[in-house]
Amino acid sequence: MSSPVVGGLLAFAGGCAVSVLNYFINRRTLEKKPSALASVSVARQFLSIGYLVLVFFLAKVLPWDHAPLLLGAAVGLTIPSILLAMRLAKLNDSMKKTRSDTTGKGDDSRG
Repeated sequence: MSSPVVGGLLAFAGGCAVSVLNYFINRRTLEKKPSALASVSVARQFLSIGYLVLVFFLAKVLPWDHAPLLLGAAVGLTIPSILLAMRLAKLNDSMKKTRSDTTGKGDDSRG
């Protein structure tokens, strides 16, 4: 159980969990109040940085070295964040289309 790969995978899983939490925070804000998305970004950054700091300090009491834990945590935060950001962008585009269709102010140039 003291293999560095196991520690890295556990840290990766934790990073994925934080990324998914950030995604749901973004999605809820986008649906409820899109103008507040920039201010929510600060909270998301605190969550991500807080997770990395937690992993760094927990590495002293865990049986694994710092490097695989921090690497797993960083990759776990990064890769899912990229994929979920693309998914959030698609949601934002579809919400914009829905809003423009209901208001009649779409990008339709036919008049």
